[in-house]
Amino acid sequence: MDPDLRNLAPQRFVKVRFSRCPIRLSLGVLGQKWTLLLLRDIGVYRIDRFNRLLESLEGISPKVLSTRLRQLEAGGLLRRVETRRAPKLVRWDLTARSRDLVPVMMMMGAYHSKWDPDVIHPGRTRMRLSELYDREAMNLLRRML
Repeated sequence: MDPDLRNLAPQRFVKVRFSRCPIRLSLGVLGQKWTLLLLRDIGVYRIDRFNRLLESLEGISPKVLSTRLRQLEAGGLLRRVETRRAPKLVRWDLTARSRDLVPVMMMMGAYHSKWDPDVIHPGRTRMRLSELYDREAMNLLRRML
């Protein structure tokens, strides 16, 4: 651990006192297996159909995927979009609430690119944010920060 951070009082970085820890609250739904990967695939890779999600998330079962999609919909993080054509076409989309998580996930990617570059992009050293993400993504990050 950084010696400068080791002896800091917990209140050092926080200006307000929380009645409940926001990180702990976030882990309720977001901490469940597959959740962040689902949000990543839908929000970043634009994979929005059940079968495509099943293909992209190696190891997830149809039952777990269905359950997780419903939980995220109930939690206000996903929106089910149906077309009225025959046969009915169902897609999944992020809500405003979950779109705010995209920069958080991007920062998680940046964190691992910094500390595990050999795993994230073999043969390269650490990459700066601007090397990892395109202009649109960088603008999204700036708006969030």
